[in-house]
Amino acid sequence: MTMKNSRINLYSICLILIILQHSLARAVVVINEVEPNIQQHPQQHDFTEFVELYNTENGTQSLSNYTIVFYSQTSNATAYYVKELDNYSIGPHGYFVIGTSHLNPNINFAKVKDNIQNGLVAIALYYNLSMPIRKDDIVTNLSLVDAVVYHKYNETYEKRDVIDTLIPGQDFIYEDSNFSSGEESIRRCGLIPLKQNQFVLGPPTPGSANNCSVVSKATPTAMPTTTPKAIANIVINEINIENNRSYIELYDGGRGNTSLDGAFLVLFDGNTSAAYWYWNLTGHKTDRNGYFVVGRFNTSQYESPQIVLKPQFGLNAVALYYPQSITVNSTMMLTTQDLLDALVYGQNPNISSTLYSLLLPNQKVPLEDQMKINADHSVGRCFGLKKRFTAGYRQMPLTPGRENDCSGSLPNIGINEVYTDENMQFLELYDEGSGFDHLNDITLVVFDGEMGKVVYSKKLNASISTDYFVFKSDSKMSRLFTEGHSYAIGLYLSPQMRWQVGTSIMSSKNLIDSIVYGWNTDTIASKQVTDVLGNPQINATTIPNFNVSVGRCQGEMTQSHNMMHRNMSSYMWGLASPGEPNRICKDRELLLQQSKLRINEVDVNQPGHDYEEFIELYDGGQGHVPLDGITLVLYDGARPKAIAYSLGNATNTEGYYIIGSSNVRNVAIDTLISGPHWIQNGHDAVAIHWGYNTSFSSSMVETSTLIDAVVYKFLSRKVYPEFTKKFGTLQNPVIGSAKANTSISRCYSTDRVDLNAFTLTYLTPKKPNMCPPPAIVINEFDANPIGVEFIEISSKKTHFPLSKVSIILYNGTGDMYRKIDLDGARTDAHGYYVVGTANVEKVDKIVNITGWLEAAGAIALYYGISKQHPASVSSQGGLIVAVTYSVVKGHNVSQSLLQLSSRNKTQLDIMKKSKLLGHESQSVSRCTNDNGETVYNFTQDTPKKPNNCPTSISSTTPVTTSPGAPSTQPSTVSPQLKYSEFFINEVNPDSPGHDISEYLELAGPVNASLDNLTLVFYNANQENKAYYILDLTGYRMDSNGLFLIGSPNVKGVQLELKEHIQNGPDGIALYNKSSSFFSLYTPPKQEDSVYILDSMVYTNSRNSVKPRSLMSLLSLEQQEMILEDDRFNQSHDESISRCFSNLTSFQTAFVVTHMTPGKPNNCVLRKILINEVNADTPGYDKAEYIELYDGGYGYSPLNHLTLVLFNGNDGKAYLCIPFGFNQTDKDGFFLIGGPNVTNAHLTIIAPEGFVQNGPDAIALYQFVSPESMKTPCKDRNMTQEGLVDAVIYGSKQMDSLMNKLLPNQKIILEDKKHLTGDESISRCVFQELTNSAFKLSYLTPGKANNCSISNETVTTLPTPRMSTPSPTLPPKLDYDILINEINTDQPGPDLAEFIEIKGPAGKDMSKVILVLYAAHDNKAYNVTRLQNKIKASGLYVVGTKSIKDADFEQKFAGFLYNTNRAVALYDYDRAKALLSQKNPHVTSTGLIDALVYSNHYSFTEQTQTLVKTLMTNGSKTFIEDSSFLKGDETINRCSNQSRTSSAFVLSLKTPGRENHCPKYPHGRKIQLRLKNADCNEWKTNRTLVELAVVQIALYINNRCNKCGFSSGYIKIEKVMCGSVVLDLTITASNKTQLDEVHGYYKNFINYTKTIKIEGKSFEVDQTCFVSCIDGNVRPRKGKKKSGVDAVGIGVGVTCAVLFLIIFAITILVYWRKKRHGALGFELTRFHDDDDDDGHDADDWTGGKPSFENPLYGKLSSSD
Repeated sequence: MTMKNSRINLYSICLILIILQHSLARAVVVINEVEPNIQQHPQQHDFTEFVELYNTENGTQSLSNYTIVFYSQTSNATAYYVKELDNYSIGPHGYFVIGTSHLNPNINFAKVKDNIQNGLVAIALYYNLSMPIRKDDIVTNLSLVDAVVYHKYNETYEKRDVIDTLIPGQDFIYEDSNFSSGEESIRRCGLIPLKQNQFVLGPPTPGSANNCSVVSKATPTAMPTTTPKAIANIVINEINIENNRSYIELYDGGRGNTSLDGAFLVLFDGNTSAAYWYWNLTGHKTDRNGYFVVGRFNTSQYESPQIVLKPQFGLNAVALYYPQSITVNSTMMLTTQDLLDALVYGQNPNISSTLYSLLLPNQKVPLEDQMKINADHSVGRCFGLKKRFTAGYRQMPLTPGRENDCSGSLPNIGINEVYTDENMQFLELYDEGSGFDHLNDITLVVFDGEMGKVVYSKKLNASISTDYFVFKSDSKMSRLFTEGHSYAIGLYLSPQMRWQVGTSIMSSKNLIDSIVYGWNTDTIASKQVTDVLGNPQINATTIPNFNVSVGRCQGEMTQSHNMMHRNMSSYMWGLASPGEPNRICKDRELLLQQSKLRINEVDVNQPGHDYEEFIELYDGGQGHVPLDGITLVLYDGARPKAIAYSLGNATNTEGYYIIGSSNVRNVAIDTLISGPHWIQNGHDAVAIHWGYNTSFSSSMVETSTLIDAVVYKFLSRKVYPEFTKKFGTLQNPVIGSAKANTSISRCYSTDRVDLNAFTLTYLTPKKPNMCPPPAIVINEFDANPIGVEFIEISSKKTHFPLSKVSIILYNGTGDMYRKIDLDGARTDAHGYYVVGTANVEKVDKIVNITGWLEAAGAIALYYGISKQHPASVSSQGGLIVAVTYSVVKGHNVSQSLLQLSSRNKTQLDIMKKSKLLGHESQSVSRCTNDNGETVYNFTQDTPKKPNNCPTSISSTTPVTTSPGAPSTQPSTVSPQLKYSEFFINEVNPDSPGHDISEYLELAGPVNASLDNLTLVFYNANQENKAYYILDLTGYRMDSNGLFLIGSPNVKGVQLELKEHIQNGPDGIALYNKSSSFFSLYTPPKQEDSVYILDSMVYTNSRNSVKPRSLMSLLSLEQQEMILEDDRFNQSHDESISRCFSNLTSFQTAFVVTHMTPGKPNNCVLRKILINEVNADTPGYDKAEYIELYDGGYGYSPLNHLTLVLFNGNDGKAYLCIPFGFNQTDKDGFFLIGGPNVTNAHLTIIAPEGFVQNGPDAIALYQFVSPESMKTPCKDRNMTQEGLVDAVIYGSKQMDSLMNKLLPNQKIILEDKKHLTGDESISRCVFQELTNSAFKLSYLTPGKANNCSISNETVTTLPTPRMSTPSPTLPPKLDYDILINEINTDQPGPDLAEFIEIKGPAGKDMSKVILVLYAAHDNKAYNVTRLQNKIKASGLYVVGTKSIKDADFEQKFAGFLYNTNRAVALYDYDRAKALLSQKNPHVTSTGLIDALVYSNHYSFTEQTQTLVKTLMTNGSKTFIEDSSFLKGDETINRCSNQSRTSSAFVLSLKTPGRENHCPKYPHGRKIQLRLKNADCNEWKTNRTLVELAVVQIALYINNRCNKCGFSSGYIKIEKVMCGSVVLDLTITASNKTQLDEVHGYYKNFINYTKTIKIEGKSFEVDQTCFVSCIDGNVRPRKGKKKSGVDAVGIGVGVTCAVLFLIIFAITILVYWRKKRHGALGFELTRFHDDDDDDGHDADDWTGGKPSFENPLYGKLSSSD
């Protein structure tokens, strides 16, 4: 070691010791106050938030080395705001405030509003961090000085990372927004850091002393004190005076975690009025629920040796003080000064006492009943939190630390009526004249009936002026009551804070009254709810309107509250009557009769003139039901219009009532309507209501008095919003018919407003309707007694009624052995109903008999049969469907059973079933064979799910179903390979301009109904949430089998889009499921995937990240996105069109082509051929490649193509390459290459080459068939099916190989000696499937082939496959020019700006357009076509006249703007349109090279559009930081990569001369291992590697004080697996500098846990920085840092002496070698003065750095 190096090492050691000593210094600054300014509304901004720091010492304290960090638990405990406080200081005992500008003049540093978040948040103060903390870093306690953790909700958190890391063993501070009416802050009242109990709530005091409740010894004297409101809210809640279990309970109203600092609890003797015991409660707080117990009870929080509560006759007292002017001790006398609360208790009220008169004047004393005391009773609060108020206390069972049990003292109040109309809700209470005049202590709580969770709570601050109290709901409550749910309402004598929304704390304790109600039997509340709050549940089906009220009608309210609150039988549904006796109780019998009225038949549309329209009502057969007070209302669906007709008289003897014109024949009309056409054809509704015609508005839909309604339509027309809002939830409308003698008739259900009950029948006015059998089928059954046994019924409509349906089971001889009636049942939300044993999943009707289905026989569904069904099968009517079966071989069935089926076929056999499936969980399922016929097939059990039918079923499969059975089963093929009769045919999600031509086209059967189908559009960038839902019910396919949905500008649109189709990455799914099951802003559900008919995921950007979760949820696993790139067609719009298959949920079936809305798809695709092959390279085959070419179009998608490499020996494939999410480049090339091939689009790493030497074949196939997807690549055979192109090569002819792919042609003989060096097989004729189109030529990967070489080794094709002339391969434009140097910003006026371009000498620059862009509008501000040619130097300069010898002169100085701009070069032939446009928008068409730049780091967000359009993926905005050099600097190219910022560095200007670029004489291998990375992904996506290198470079550059280090100094060697190891070389100009840079890299490994690339976090292996695969790991952190050995404290004295000596030497060296210094990065800065020698060189203030960045060297330029 030289003396110089020794000096430097000792000098460094001393510096390190000084730094260590500095870092160990005691931090004297603490967090003093925090104001998050919690708002009630999220949209409000926090304008007054702040954080205050406090200096605890007498001297001024610098804040350098202090850092304040804000963490959020909701973002995985990561930092969301970081501020280093360098250059700030705090005065003695002073304050430093960080806040918004609204706090002026008190703030010291202004920050952006809303930085202090309101969730579970931590604010941490650090001192002397060894590594800076960055945004998104995980929480740490290294170098932690102080912290405060808080939340606005008092709730439990499962994830407590910020708590466990920063304040272990403590809890967060609850910032109660109800603490005060104004703002409150979290303020420190003690100086012990990292202690949460040092903080209390109080009014904000930014920049001044805190208002603290108790002055502790550590509190600065400058802090004044006041009584905190939190302590002022604490009351004495319960006492127990029994000696051996005595306790006192305090309560804070439910806030929880309230500090008791400064409070005293004192016991007074009633005889002497003197204290006989007291407790100082400082240091304690209430628990999470707000309770604090002192005493000898086992739940006590305060460990006291004893408490003597004297149970003597007379009066005694408990008092709670907050002393500020008195002194509390054991001898103090009774006083009310500083008194918070008090309770006087005793057994004899007649004895006079000072306690009584002083503490509780004019009040009654709560007397103890000795019998109750002995029975474990206490005295506790039941009514309110009023201080010194004895009327609120009652005797009750012991409840220390829990809510008081006031069940024996509940007020006589009941829930009398609940009204739940969707527009308004109210709750009516009734006290039956008991005189309970206030409700201040009662809380109204609403529970979710299924989950039992609190969904709403409200304190009733009111009084009852009459016997009734009506509480009208607020906006929160109004959103709760929706159809399809069950709810429970409870009235509790308990604080509201106990009932936090979302908690499951349902209880009968202190329950005054309750009610449980729902809409029907499908919305039953859970047993947990009904057991506590009321059983049975009252349902809306009891009376026909889900919007009328629930009222109490029988039973007297008594003091027996248990009976009252569980007496659901006293309620029923009826007409609302708030504030008065319930109306339904007066006319109950009549209302019950009228409630059974139903719309039974409607004749709306008739051929010709509508003269005989009528509406028939039916009362269920009661007869003579009065209709006075009933009104018929006709609602117009297209506009707000209603016509009402008051009815009268009564139904006839049979129960019928007709409303119609006099033209209705052969029937008596009960209400006569004059004139024809009185009923519109729809989309409209017919309804009957309680009330008279004058009660109904003509401008709104009324549902509050609705009895029944039918929604119908004949035509698809728009309906107005109010109609949809009221009637849209009723199910799909009934579709009418204009055929003669047909009507819409009720058939299948008597339930109110049940549209599934209706169908089309013959006219039957005042007669029973002629109903056809319902459209249901036997969908699946399993008759195997050793497993599950079930029968599954399926209906096309959801929730379809099964009334009058019976299942009849016959044995093999034809005798009935079981009948199952299904009255009252319905299919579920997916159309299924299951009868079976209890072990069947989701069974609806349980049969508790094992073997209840016999081994052979028939299952039949009947409709409307008599109760006494004959035992024989011989002559039966009402048959819906039947299936004959035998599951035991040899068990035959009778001929009479076979006659139930459509054909006499062979029976299904259990032996065949076992052979097919091989396991016991098997069933017989309804399927469709290849001829479209309905058959039953053996499958796996799928109860309540789509059947698992085979993809293909032979037409010979036996059919055993009855005739006429409707086809209702949705598509039930394999979830991965499936077909559907409806599918997505074409989509245009992105049209030029303002997306005014977007559309989606469906295909399916001609004129087929789209009822029950739903389209859902999902946004992958917003957590896969749905952004648009489209209900297709009521629409049909057109005569061409197409249905077009689109923007108004699209011709032929059948359904108009109301939302734009987003550009992607997004998804679209077509479901065979009602739209009512889907909600906006929710992601797709996994269970809904079985209802997907078709789906797709697409994007318009090659840079999009694959949304794997969305593709999985849409049944697109292991597929690629569809890429619709606008650059595919520059002159017209394009679409995503189905071209290859009707296989659904299959991305490869689509291609991007010209749009054809409403017409057959344009499936004429661009020709893409194999263009060049290098199959054998010298040495190891690491530079092999295969090149595709599209004829020069560019940006052609490749998703429909697969490249297959075949072995010539066996004809089997050995490698398959599906292209998926890829496209050709701008010139039409796509290159697949080994690791040493430059500019490959897809890199395949293979140690010995991925292309075999031959004789072999390379084939390009169009569309991967479903069958081939199932076949492994190595098993695929050569075939001409789907063959697009092929090339067969080798060293000898092989006819067997040729005949399979290219018959009658000859092999390409690849002769290694043909050319010097390496050669390739190059296409020279653009003709597919033609081996003679190739020549052996020089390598030209990614460029036009060299076809000028004579080639005798390739024979000509004997007979061309096509008679048309074969076009030659268009030459590729040679983009060999690059932007080389830019000078955009100069000291003073910008007079010498220039752009330098480099390229081959003699290059014609008139073929180049120079465009300058601005980022604020992404438009050009200068477009110039260049002139002349590039000089012999290879450089071409565009500049002002100040630039000597400029090749192209710009007339105006300052033509290059400084901030947020871009320079771009374009090919004239492809981008000439730019010259004719004014300020053209940024484009990549014809782009050659570009650079986006700015002169400030903070403005780069504005340049993102320019970067994405002009630069390669991963590029950043280049910053020309003028602070690097006080003279002039330029942006210099130092690598030949185009369109990337990493190719440039800052240097001195050299226009017309060679750039000053870094040299690499020294290098060292480094490695970066990412634990959770996918090796294949990283090997095939070089962008990921480049972005990782950029992050390393940024880290090193930041650590060397922004010395100019960039990714250009890191060389990428290779990518290795395990998981992913990046093999890199880090470079420098000398060994000293290399050691420094290498040390920084070690620090990067030590302190970097994860890196984030393209939105994904990758975990860094911190155990190695080289040889990560070999296992040679780096030393653990702390043993060695950056090559500097740790030293002991004993060297301190030596260092001090050496420091003085070395400092003197350094000064001398500095003056002697001012221009030749060798210090590191940290000391490199240019001198402000210019040199006097005439050269534009700069001095160094700290010596020349060892890092040889051209900016930091003594360089000269003479321009």
